[in-house]
Amino acid sequence: MSEENRNPEQVSDRNSTSQELMRLNPAYLPGALTGLMANGMGDANGLPQTGAGADSLNFREIWRKVRKRKWLILTVLFIATLIVTLESFRVKSTYQATAKVAVAKDTATFLKENNVLVQADDTDKIKTEMLLLTTYPLKEEVVRRLKLESQPHFMDVEQKKTFAEALKTILAKLRRPLEQPSYLPPVNPIQLNEDQLAPPTPQESARLEPYVEVLSRSLYVDQIPETRALLITYTHTDPLIAAAVANGAAQVLLNRSFEAKTSRFNKSAGWLDETTRKLQTQVQQSEQALADYSRVNNIFSTEGKETLTSDKLTKLHDESLKAETDRMLKQSLYEEVKQGRVARLPDAFSDPKTNTLQAKLGELQVQAAQLNVKFGPENPKVAEVTQQIAALEKLLSETRRKLEDKLRADYERAVRDEQGLKTSLNKAKSEAVQQNQAAIQFNILKQRVDTAKALYNDFLSKTNQANFQLAEQSPDLRIIEPARIPNGAVGPRRARSILIGMFLSLFAGIGLALLLEYLDNTVKNVEDVLRAAQLPTLAMIPAVSQSAMRMLSSKRKEAVTGVLNESAAEADGIAALAPRGLQPLEGEALATLDGLSSVVEAYRMLRTAVLLSSAGNPPKTILITSSQPAEGKTTTAINTAISLANLGVSVLLIDGDLRRPAIHRQFKLNQTRGLSTYLSSNVPLDSVIQQLPIPHLTLLPCGPIPPNPAELIASERMRELIRTAAKEYDHILIDSPPLMNVTDPAILSTLVDGVILVVQAGRSTREIVRRAKQDLRSVGAKIFGVVLNNVDLKREGYYDYYYYRYHSNYGSQSKDIGLGKAGVGD
Repeated sequence: MSEENRNPEQVSDRNSTSQELMRLNPAYLPGALTGLMANGMGDANGLPQTGAGADSLNFREIWRKVRKRKWLILTVLFIATLIVTLESFRVKSTYQATAKVAVAKDTATFLKENNVLVQADDTDKIKTEMLLLTTYPLKEEVVRRLKLESQPHFMDVEQKKTFAEALKTILAKLRRPLEQPSYLPPVNPIQLNEDQLAPPTPQESARLEPYVEVLSRSLYVDQIPETRALLITYTHTDPLIAAAVANGAAQVLLNRSFEAKTSRFNKSAGWLDETTRKLQTQVQQSEQALADYSRVNNIFSTEGKETLTSDKLTKLHDESLKAETDRMLKQSLYEEVKQGRVARLPDAFSDPKTNTLQAKLGELQVQAAQLNVKFGPENPKVAEVTQQIAALEKLLSETRRKLEDKLRADYERAVRDEQGLKTSLNKAKSEAVQQNQAAIQFNILKQRVDTAKALYNDFLSKTNQANFQLAEQSPDLRIIEPARIPNGAVGPRRARSILIGMFLSLFAGIGLALLLEYLDNTVKNVEDVLRAAQLPTLAMIPAVSQSAMRMLSSKRKEAVTGVLNESAAEADGIAALAPRGLQPLEGEALATLDGLSSVVEAYRMLRTAVLLSSAGNPPKTILITSSQPAEGKTTTAINTAISLANLGVSVLLIDGDLRRPAIHRQFKLNQTRGLSTYLSSNVPLDSVIQQLPIPHLTLLPCGPIPPNPAELIASERMRELIRTAAKEYDHILIDSPPLMNVTDPAILSTLVDGVILVVQAGRSTREIVRRAKQDLRSVGAKIFGVVLNNVDLKREGYYDYYYYRYHSNYGSQSKDIGLGKAGVGD
């Protein structure tokens, strides 16, 4: 039917519809305007553009994506919050105990600055005490003195509850929100060992290392502002251990600080005491050595001057002189006697008998001389005297001989005595020399004793002085408030952790949703179509809810019973709205009428966009295809044909899918004869066309599936069919196979005025859509635009638009809506 033969009212309605669509959604603008939009110009609704402005942050777009994946975000929020809640309750409750320690000032120390005495600053002392508490030896001493390795619950701070215990705790919290504090003993049974401890061995240090590490993680020291007091805080899952460790650390810190303060005094006193003891021992040893030396060397004088050896030497010397004099005297006497000079012997050494004999011999010799003179030699008296003289001489000779023997014996004895005394004297002289050396050594030893005694007395005095100074020292630290056993837990802050976990999981869910949107390469909305193919979107077909599907089923039953009125016509127009693979709209379902109306309105928009898709006259022959199977092209072809037929124009629907035909099943028709029959045999066109119950709509089914679909489609008879049908019908719609698998759509696209590409939202990727456009453009096909099928209006943010559009324009006419009466303006 030509444009002049059409109803003028219908033409005016169509023009008004075109103007309305142009005002409400420029995505449906035909011709040059859609081409400009496809080339990157912005739209009137603030949708993301492909030009420079598309990079700006669009909060509405972000909100749309968040709403689209709200269930994912809520799922992430719920799971993460649940995990955080369980983990927070798996952590045991902790108790905190604090001991307060005051730091006294050092003894006033003055420094001279600019001839002025100022007190020295001791602020570093507090920092030093705080540093002392963080040292490993102090913590190790705390562990040893408190015997924390023997406490069964000390290491529990590193352990968590099981999930079952955590769940039980949560349920108990829900039943008793205000938990009563547990019973605590009035005195902490864990007491500090004040005994002297030996330095730890390497083996003991290695054994205590895990306990020291646990202690280090929860032991803190801090200064109270504007005071000289320290806070020693320890946190543990056991309140008794918390209080014991805080007090123990404070006491050990106090002891260590006092030891550090008195260390120099202790060191001096210790050194002095040790030295004094050594000097005492040295004095004792020196005195013992002096005594032993005196005894061994026979030194009996305390001065070391008078000895037995010196006395002996004096006596021997005197005796030696006497013996030598006596020997010389006896030697002289012996020589006198030996030479016969006995008479010369001194009277003291002569023999009285010899003298008597000598005197008597002298008398006889005088008498003999007198007698000889008087009586002559032969006188008996002279002979008698001579005999007497001879006897006396003999006796005198024997006496002299005996005297000589005596003197010789005396001489020899004197020689022997002299030699013995000289030998003794020489020996005494040697002993005297040795004794002199011993006296010198004695004096040295005695001097040592005196020196040792003097040093000992001096060091003993200094030791007593150092001990006195040590006794004067007082501790710089004192515990002003010991830690008490806490009766309430301070952590963990489960509510804060749960809130933070909720916020973080919410942000994580939003980030995950945005990331999935970013990684999702499928075409879901008009903007994706523009980015992927630079093609206008002719219409967006909403997904049908479950309630709408039930209404469709009831409408079909009504149509089968023969009650085919305007509502039934509308139902037939929606009969094929649910192609294979289309899922119902999730979330809050629309009312049945609203759900159907949004779908019907979408196909009306598609109808209007198709009529306005070419300049001059509306297109006659239209190919409807898709990039891949199950995208709703057959449904789109059927409903588009019904919409056009409702305008009162003649429409021919051709099932050009000679491989997997589906239109005949939607209308429940027999396909024993159809397009394949016409193309493969010389039969009239009218014999294979079937009239449908819908007015002005006829169908050319596929017919039997041929073995060579591409050859039949590319035949001259197919071109002749289109030329012949174009003369008899106002519009011809051809349903073709998908572009991905076969070449049939590319061949058919060269025989028609234009092509409508059907894309299922959320299924077809941008690359597939872009490839489908390139395949059609490569054969010179004209693409009217894209039909975005199965669009989730709520998820993609178009629900409000369709809702207000429908109620603002059609709300007052809802009772008269029907495809049978709908005009172009509808």
